[in-house]
Order: sequence, then C-alpha cells, then structure tokens
Amino acid sequence: MIKNYLQKNDILIKKETFPLLAEVDTIIFDIDGVLVDVSSSYYQTIIDTVQYYFHKIVYITGKANLVDKQTINNFKMIGGFNDDWELSAAAVLYYLWKMEEYSIKSLEELKNNPPMIDEFINKNLAGGGGLSKLITWIKENSSSSDNIFLLWNKEKIFQIAKEFYAGEKHCFRLYNFYPGIVGNDEGNIEKEIILIKPEISEKLKKYRVGILTGRSKAETRFITGQINRDLWLKPEMVVTSEDNMKKPSPDGLRYLLEKSQSKLGLYIGDTMDDLLTVSNLNQQHKKRYCLSALVLGRDFVENKDQKEHYLKNDVDILAEDVNQIIELIHRRF
Repeated sequence: MIKNYLQKNDILIKKETFPLLAEVDTIIFDIDGVLVDVSSSYYQTIIDTVQYYFHKIVYITGKANLVDKQTINNFKMIGGFNDDWELSAAAVLYYLWKMEEYSIKSLEELKNNPPMIDEFINKNLAGGGGLSKLITWIKENSSSSDNIFLLWNKEKIFQIAKEFYAGEKHCFRLYNFYPGIVGNDEGNIEKEIILIKPEISEKLKKYRVGILTGRSKAETRFITGQINRDLWLKPEMVVTSEDNMKKPSPDGLRYLLEKSQSKLGLYIGDTMDDLLTVSNLNQQHKKRYCLSALVLGRDFVENKDQKEHYLKNDVDILAEDVNQIIELIHRRF
C-alpha cells in the first residue's frame, strides 16, 4: 500500500498526486485537529461528558474511564461521527445498551466486560451512518430498547458537552444559554492550541482560502479570532454547522470551491468524514476537482493502524502537521 506513496519526513504523498500539487489554487481547511489541537478540548469534553452522564444522571458507581482517545479515533475512522456532540451521545447510548443488555452495575464492568466498545464500533457501525445508525441498530437488536431510550437524553448530553467545552466563561457567548448542569468556570476550550504557524500566513496569500467545519459560527469565530486569519481568510469563505452542509456531503466543499472559481482545490482535514467529503465531490464531478489531505498529529508516527486505514482509503496526502502540507504545496506552486 505504502509503495504507491512518496515519503518525505512525516508526510506521505500519493505518487500520482505529486504532479498535481502545482495546480492547486484553493486550500480549504477543517479546524479541529488541523488548525487547532483539540485533544485537550473536544476530545476531553467527550470523555468528561460520558463520565458525567453515568455518574450524575444514571448513577453508576466506579472510577473506570469509559472513553479514551483511541475510542474517539475509532469512531472518527469509521465515518459518520464528525460531530463531537453526536459522538458523545453515541458513546453514552452504546454503554446504556450494554448496561441494560447485560445487567451491569459498575463502571469497571461496563468498560471491561465484553463486548468491548471498539469491537462493537467496527462490527456494527462501520461504513458511516453515525448516531442514526446506532439508534437503528439498538431498536432492531435489543429487547430492552424502550428502557435504554428512557435513560438516554440526547439534548441533555449535548448541553452537558457544551458546558464542559465552554465553561461558565464562554457558554452564553457560544451557545446563548447559561450553564445549569456542570458548573465549571473555565471550559476545555481554554486548552486549545493553535497549530498553524504565523509565518504560514504569508504563503497562504498565493491561494484562495476557505474553512469547512462542523463547528458553529460562534465557535468558529472564537477560534479564528486567535489565528492571524485576516491575512488569508475572507468571511464569505467559511462554512459552518448552521449552513446545513454537513460532512461527508460534498455540498459545503463544492460551495467554497465554486465561490473561489477553483480549478483544483485541496481540502485538509483529520477524519474519515473529511476524506469521504472529497471523494463524494470528485465522484459527482467525475474528475479530480479536489485533492484530499489528512493531518494525524502524533498518530502519524505512533498509530500504524490509523495511518494504514487512511492509506487504504486512498488519501492523497497524509501528514503529521498542517504546516508541512502548506510548505509542500508552496514549494510546488
């Protein structure tokens, strides 16, 4: 598989893609995992939300952490779980199913007794479909589905997640409500780290640039306000969750590329849904209208399975760091 790719340091480029890099005129960014390190913000929020729900809402005893980074990555690798609030709700729903199905009474049993969550995800949720697919699976396969859905409150899970993420400090600004469940002053948003380097801004001036993200407009405005984006990003070149063009639908990507009158675009993301968005767009156009790039962070070096998964799914560029990709494209301009 890797024989089809050129490798330079911590970046892999498909051999047939390399000559096309000089033709790229538009670069579209995802935010999470690309422009911003969210391992201590969104990822931690998912972990916190699931733990809180079972401790404070369902009242299960124990200390075991039900979700970790690997589980979150597994959700994102199968597609359909780009939305972190929906991912949180899916993890809670899975564990409620397991709790009811096997009469489990503690977090330790919930985590360690089979079936394990990663095995369940890969067996029953692969191929996309996300939260809706899990809901359908439980309705079709569980004799306790009525009890499970009585215990599962999606809107409350979303609120808990938003409160963990934004904290009292930013909750109203981002979501237009004051927190009333968790009560944290500073949210996990304070732990986000900007990944794109300031000097990259100069290189981006050569391109038309946009953002396609599952974040809300308020969240996007907050985080881009911390990036020197005025040099390279026009407000009309941003698509957020309110625009109802949810990945892996290609609609948002098509909108941005058409608006910039692009001949060949590059979309830089970090999950399977980002890769599928590009693939779906190219299938509709029946030509290479956009190239795909994924940023894996340290997982590029440390997670062989994840890297092989994306290579198997035909990603054009796979890298550790977004700055490496911009430098690569810039040199080929």
